[in-house]
Amino acid sequence: RKVDALYTRVVKLERKYGTLKRLGLHEMPEGRRLWRQIRHKRRKLHAYLRDFAQKLASRLALKALRLRARVVIDSMLEESRRELLEEKLPYGLAKLYLSGVMRFAKLLANQLRWHGIPYEFRRLYSTVCPRCGSRMEQLPGRVMRCTSCGLSAHRDLVPVMWCLKLASSPP
Repeated sequence: RKVDALYTRVVKLERKYGTLKRLGLHEMPEGRRLWRQIRHKRRKLHAYLRDFAQKLASRLALKALRLRARVVIDSMLEESRRELLEEKLPYGLAKLYLSGVMRFAKLLANQLRWHGIPYEFRRLYSTVCPRCGSRMEQLPGRVMRCTSCGLSAHRDLVPVMWCLKLASSPP
């Protein structure tokens, strides 16, 4: 919510500044003040995302160290990025979230490497059945159902099932 609120505020300020710029008033004190506010809000937004990713990566690495866990990081393909961008988020906000996810993955890999925790990047599918490997169809409410074996699960839980399947196999 905080990211959404900051992003919305930046967009509103940018629109106001764009209006001043079209009128040629962006060099006036009001325009300069508005530009400073925009820069401040942008910095605050990016700093919040950076700090959040750093704290979360550190916390997860320490938890993996404590549990002596093997870590699997879902490597997002272009298809996954496109799906996220096609959702009803504004383009700039979706782009911001994607950059945050990529930053988090890099930070997590660095933290895991630092602590000597084994990890791998692996594609964890949400549209392929983890039981039989056939294509799943999407039902309303982001529920996926396999046409072959009948497995039904929420789309966000299917990659978790893939991860559990990987965990049960030898390294």
